Amino acid sequence: MIRPYSKEDRQELEDFLVKQRTFARLNGQSIQAFRDENVADFAEDGTVSLIIRADGRIVAIADLLKRHPVDGSLWLGLFVVDETLHGTGLAQTLYEQVEEEYMRPYQTVFRLGVLPNNLRARRFWERNGYVYEKDSTTNKGVRVHVLKKQLIRPE
Repeated sequence: MIRPYSKEDRQELEDFLVKQRTFARLNGQSIQAFRDENVADFAEDGTVSLIIRADGRIVAIADLLKRHPVDGSLWLGLFVVDETLHGTGLAQTLYEQVEEEYMRPYQTVFRLGVLPNNLRARRFWERNGYVYEKDSTTNKGVRVHVLKKQLIRPE
């Protein structure tokens, strides 16, 4: 079940984030810094923060910016699937649901940033139709590869 984040989810979100050690390490962050940064991002206005549950627990999270102020596209700022579930096909299923329900109704161009050393994530996004656009630096000073997906709407 996918639904928007609410303040009542905070403790469970924190608990989920501290278990995602691989993602934190790829970000070059301590697990506490990774948790704190993402909890703060989920509390901010201006994005659509999603909690994805299965069997009563959080199995993934996503954070979307529906319209980037510079390029006008939808940005998928964060998509994290519980690392114990990697390789099960769940990420693919969940991403397809997020795209269908929370992305396609608003935009035809999607962008995201992938850490240069996260080859597994890069391959995942490319399988989902994203292509390399450029190198960039986030507003937090992190270097990323920007990937872009352009939908073609039937006429």
